Amino acid sequence: MQFRIETVAFFALLVLTLLRLPSAVREPSSRLTWLATITGLGAIFMVGVVVPIATVDGWLGGSNFVNLVQNLLATTAFWFVMQASRTLDGTRFNGRSLWELPAMFVSFTIPFLLIAHRGPTSGDFVRETAGQVGLWAYASIYMAWVIVIMIRMLRGIHGRTPRPYILIRVGAWAILLASLIEIVYLTLRVTRQDRTAPVELVGNLFTFPFYGGVLLVCAGIIAFAVARASRRPMHAALGRLLKRANVGRGMTLAAIPDEDPVHEAYRLAVRLTDIANSQPLSKSERVLLRATAEMLDRQMRAPTVVRMTSAEEKVVAE
Repeated sequence: MQFRIETVAFFALLVLTLLRLPSAVREPSSRLTWLATITGLGAIFMVGVVVPIATVDGWLGGSNFVNLVQNLLATTAFWFVMQASRTLDGTRFNGRSLWELPAMFVSFTIPFLLIAHRGPTSGDFVRETAGQVGLWAYASIYMAWVIVIMIRMLRGIHGRTPRPYILIRVGAWAILLASLIEIVYLTLRVTRQDRTAPVELVGNLFTFPFYGGVLLVCAGIIAFAVARASRRPMHAALGRLLKRANVGRGMTLAAIPDEDPVHEAYRLAVRLTDIANSQPLSKSERVLLRATAEMLDRQMRAPTVVRMTSAEEKVVAE
């Protein structure tokens, strides 16, 4: 096994897939991330970092079908990571958009099948075959879809302030840049038909930003997971304090099985806010509600559930 950046990306995705499995089982909101990591893991597996690429291609029937499967899995991974990054703040995933994936698959699978001579299994399949128009169409369309997905991801997370988004943004830009480089390389090859040193220099610029970008996006998702895990005890503590405050005001509370601490705090904060609209709160209750409001503002994008205007010391529910 060669230890290269693809290998590092593979093991990063393996760790992330295993780390996210419990939350994917427990929380539907975590399943997009898990689908992204496991399909990304499959895509990098196809480049031969664990099992020789000739063996993997043999399982698929040979003729470099391994490259097609790799790109199908990579497209799926990028699409799911785009959706996951846009829902990290609580935005709901629209399942109706799943139709986009088969449309993307068909758009570059057909050119792959039309490549005149795919040759024997090779880890350097794209470069060895880049002089053919069919290969140019196949690989360029795939790279174009990656660019579209990265642009959509960057637009979707624009303006979001949590620090892990910085890693995701930088990673997305690196992948986008690498994809543009690959399209330029493919175009140079199909027009010049040879592998001159300057052309190959352009091609060599692809690997590091592409897989480096994958690592940065993974790091951003891991950072979100770590932050959520570290905040969970704080959310639970706020929930207990809010419950005590509600009970102290004579409210009857019904427990909701397996309720997430953030949503429990949300529900209890709304109840306490309703009380504040009819009778004054104590200083400790105002402090508690303000702390809860700040936490909810970070955790839930919209609507903002509870806000406090500190100048007037009033509580407003939206």
